[in-house]
Amino acid sequence: MPRNRSEKSREEKSAEIVKIAERLFLEYGYDGTTMAAIAREAGVASNVVHWYFPTKDELFVAVMEALQLQDMQEAAGRLADLSPARAREARVEILADFVCRRLDRHGLISTLHERSQHSDVVAGFHARVHRRYEQGLAMALEHASLPAAERKLVVAALITAIEGLIMHRASKAEARRMMSFLAERLIPPA
Repeated sequence: MPRNRSEKSREEKSAEIVKIAERLFLEYGYDGTTMAAIAREAGVASNVVHWYFPTKDELFVAVMEALQLQDMQEAAGRLADLSPARAREARVEILADFVCRRLDRHGLISTLHERSQHSDVVAGFHARVHRRYEQGLAMALEHASLPAAERKLVVAALITAIEGLIMHRASKAEARRMMSFLAERLIPPA
Protein backbone atom coordinates (compact mmCIF):
# COMPACT_ATOMS: atom_id res chain seq x y z
CA MET A 1 0.00 0.00 0.00
CA PRO A 2 1.51 3.40 -0.98
CA ARG A 3 2.45 5.84 1.72
CA ASN A 4 0.55 9.10 1.86
CA ARG A 5 2.23 12.50 2.03
CA SER A 6 2.19 12.64 5.82
CA GLU A 7 4.22 9.45 6.05
CA LYS A 8 7.19 10.84 4.12
CA SER A 9 10.35 11.28 6.12
CA ARG A 10 11.74 14.75 6.74
CA GLU A 11 14.55 14.04 4.26
CA GLU A 12 12.14 12.88 1.55
CA LYS A 13 9.87 15.91 1.97
CA SER A 14 12.84 18.27 2.07
CA ALA A 15 14.25 16.72 -1.13
CA GLU A 16 10.83 17.01 -2.80
CA ILE A 17 10.60 20.71 -1.90
CA VAL A 18 14.14 21.31 -3.19
CA LYS A 19 13.31 19.59 -6.50
CA ILE A 20 10.15 21.68 -6.93
CA ALA A 21 12.01 24.88 -6.01
CA GLU A 22 14.77 24.01 -8.50
CA ARG A 23 12.25 23.70 -11.32
CA LEU A 24 10.47 26.93 -10.37
CA PHE A 25 13.70 28.91 -9.85
CA LEU A 26 14.95 27.73 -13.26
CA GLU A 27 11.65 28.56 -14.92
CA TYR A 28 10.71 31.84 -13.20
CA GLY A 29 13.93 32.98 -11.55
CA TYR A 30 14.53 33.76 -7.90
CA ASP A 31 12.40 36.90 -7.84
CA GLY A 32 9.57 35.29 -9.82
CA THR A 33 9.29 32.33 -7.46
CA THR A 34 7.54 32.64 -4.13
CA MET A 35 7.59 30.32 -1.16
CA ALA A 36 3.78 30.13 -1.55
CA ALA A 37 4.15 28.90 -5.15
CA ILE A 38 6.63 26.26 -4.02
CA ALA A 39 4.24 25.19 -1.26
CA ARG A 40 1.35 24.97 -3.75
CA GLU A 41 3.39 22.77 -6.08
CA ALA A 42 4.44 20.57 -3.15
CA GLY A 43 0.84 20.29 -1.98
CA VAL A 44 1.54 21.74 1.46
CA ALA A 45 0.83 24.96 3.34
CA SER A 46 3.40 27.76 3.08
CA ASN A 47 4.31 27.39 6.75
CA VAL A 48 5.38 23.79 6.03
CA VAL A 49 7.94 25.01 3.48
CA HIS A 50 9.14 27.56 6.04
CA TRP A 51 9.47 24.77 8.59
CA TYR A 52 11.99 23.01 6.32
CA PHE A 53 13.59 26.20 4.98
CA PRO A 54 13.05 29.25 7.23
CA THR A 55 13.99 31.70 4.44
CA LYS A 56 13.87 31.78 0.67
CA ASP A 57 17.65 32.21 0.66
CA GLU A 58 18.08 28.98 2.62
CA LEU A 59 15.91 27.14 0.11
CA PHE A 60 17.81 28.76 -2.76
CA VAL A 61 21.11 27.57 -1.25
CA ALA A 62 19.68 24.05 -0.84
CA VAL A 63 18.76 24.06 -4.54
CA MET A 64 22.19 25.33 -5.56
CA GLU A 65 23.91 22.79 -3.24
CA ALA A 66 21.94 19.96 -4.87
CA LEU A 67 22.82 21.15 -8.37
CA GLN A 68 26.49 21.57 -7.49
CA LEU A 69 26.71 18.17 -5.83
CA GLN A 70 25.13 16.53 -8.85
CA ASP A 71 27.58 18.27 -11.22
CA MET A 72 30.63 17.58 -9.07
CA GLN A 73 29.75 13.88 -8.77
CA GLU A 74 29.26 13.62 -12.52
CA ALA A 75 32.59 15.34 -13.24
CA ALA A 76 34.42 13.23 -10.61
CA GLY A 77 32.99 10.06 -12.13
CA ARG A 78 34.17 11.09 -15.58
CA LEU A 79 37.62 11.99 -14.23
CA ALA A 80 37.92 8.65 -12.44
CA ASP A 81 37.26 6.78 -15.67
CA LEU A 82 39.98 8.55 -17.68
CA SER A 83 42.42 6.47 -19.59
CA PRO A 84 45.96 7.92 -19.46
CA ALA A 85 46.07 8.14 -23.25
CA ARG A 86 42.98 10.35 -23.38
CA ALA A 87 43.41 12.22 -20.08
CA ARG A 88 44.25 15.66 -21.42
CA GLU A 89 41.60 15.64 -24.13
CA ALA A 90 38.98 14.30 -21.71
CA ARG A 91 39.82 16.99 -19.11
CA VAL A 92 39.12 19.64 -21.74
CA GLU A 93 35.78 18.00 -22.62
CA ILE A 94 34.77 17.70 -18.96
CA LEU A 95 35.70 21.33 -18.29
CA ALA A 96 33.78 22.56 -21.35
CA ASP A 97 30.72 20.48 -20.41
CA PHE A 98 30.92 21.83 -16.85
CA VAL A 99 30.89 25.43 -18.12
CA CYS A 100 28.09 24.76 -20.62
CA ARG A 101 25.89 23.30 -17.89
CA ARG A 102 26.38 26.50 -15.92
CA LEU A 103 25.43 28.61 -18.93
CA ASP A 104 22.01 26.94 -18.77
CA ARG A 105 21.78 28.18 -15.18
CA HIS A 106 22.95 31.72 -15.83
CA GLY A 107 19.94 33.22 -14.05
CA LEU A 108 20.53 31.22 -10.88
CA ILE A 109 24.25 31.93 -10.88
CA SER A 110 23.65 35.62 -11.46
CA THR A 111 21.20 35.56 -8.54
CA LEU A 112 23.80 33.77 -6.43
CA HIS A 113 26.27 36.60 -7.00
CA GLU A 114 23.65 39.29 -6.40
CA ARG A 115 22.15 37.66 -3.28
CA SER A 116 25.59 37.01 -1.78
CA GLN A 117 25.85 40.78 -1.30
CA HIS A 118 22.72 40.78 0.89
CA SER A 119 22.56 37.39 2.57
CA ASP A 120 25.10 35.72 4.83
CA VAL A 121 23.59 32.32 3.97
CA VAL A 122 24.12 32.87 0.25
CA ALA A 123 27.54 34.49 0.76
CA GLY A 124 28.69 31.47 2.77
CA PHE A 125 27.52 29.12 0.04
CA HIS A 126 29.25 31.22 -2.63
CA ALA A 127 32.54 30.96 -0.72
CA ARG A 128 32.06 27.16 -0.47
CA VAL A 129 31.42 26.98 -4.21
CA HIS A 130 34.76 28.62 -4.93
CA ARG A 131 36.60 26.31 -2.53
CA ARG A 132 34.97 23.26 -4.14
CA TYR A 133 35.84 24.46 -7.63
CA GLU A 134 39.42 25.07 -6.54
CA GLN A 135 39.63 21.58 -5.03
CA GLY A 136 37.93 19.93 -8.02
CA LEU A 137 40.15 21.67 -10.57
CA ALA A 138 43.26 20.96 -8.50
CA MET A 139 42.28 17.29 -8.41
CA ALA A 140 41.65 17.30 -12.18
CA LEU A 141 45.12 18.76 -12.71
CA GLU A 142 46.79 16.41 -10.25
CA HIS A 143 48.55 14.37 -12.92
CA ALA A 144 49.45 17.28 -15.18
CA SER A 145 53.13 18.15 -15.08
CA LEU A 146 52.66 21.52 -13.38
CA PRO A 147 54.64 22.84 -10.43
CA ALA A 148 52.38 23.44 -7.39
CA ALA A 149 52.63 27.25 -7.59
CA GLU A 150 51.67 27.21 -11.27
CA ARG A 151 48.82 24.77 -10.59
CA LYS A 152 47.25 27.29 -8.19
CA LEU A 153 47.59 30.03 -10.81
CA VAL A 154 46.07 27.83 -13.53
CA VAL A 155 43.16 26.95 -11.23
CA ALA A 156 42.58 30.65 -10.46
CA ALA A 157 42.71 31.54 -14.16
CA LEU A 158 40.24 28.79 -15.07
CA ILE A 159 37.80 29.83 -12.33
CA THR A 160 37.99 33.45 -13.49
CA ALA A 161 37.36 32.39 -17.08
CA ILE A 162 34.45 30.14 -16.06
CA GLU A 163 32.78 32.92 -14.09
CA GLY A 164 33.39 35.44 -16.86
CA LEU A 165 31.89 33.17 -19.52
CA ILE A 166 28.83 32.50 -17.38
CA MET A 167 28.21 36.04 -16.19
CA HIS A 168 28.63 37.45 -19.72
CA ARG A 169 26.35 34.75 -21.15
CA ALA A 170 28.79 33.36 -23.67
CA SER A 171 27.37 30.97 -26.22
CA LYS A 172 28.08 27.31 -25.61
CA ALA A 173 30.24 27.23 -28.73
CA GLU A 174 32.25 30.22 -27.48
CA ALA A 175 32.58 28.66 -24.01
CA ARG A 176 33.84 25.37 -25.49
CA ARG A 177 36.30 27.23 -27.70
CA MET A 178 37.58 29.38 -24.81
CA MET A 179 37.91 26.50 -22.34
CA SER A 180 39.65 24.35 -24.95
CA PHE A 181 42.04 27.18 -25.75
CA LEU A 182 42.87 27.81 -22.09
CA ALA A 183 43.20 24.15 -21.19
CA GLU A 184 45.44 23.38 -24.15
CA ARG A 185 47.76 26.26 -23.30
CA LEU A 186 47.69 26.13 -19.52
CA ILE A 187 47.59 22.38 -18.85
CA PRO A 188 50.64 20.47 -20.01
CA PRO A 189 50.34 16.75 -20.78
CA ALA A 190 50.90 14.40 -17.83
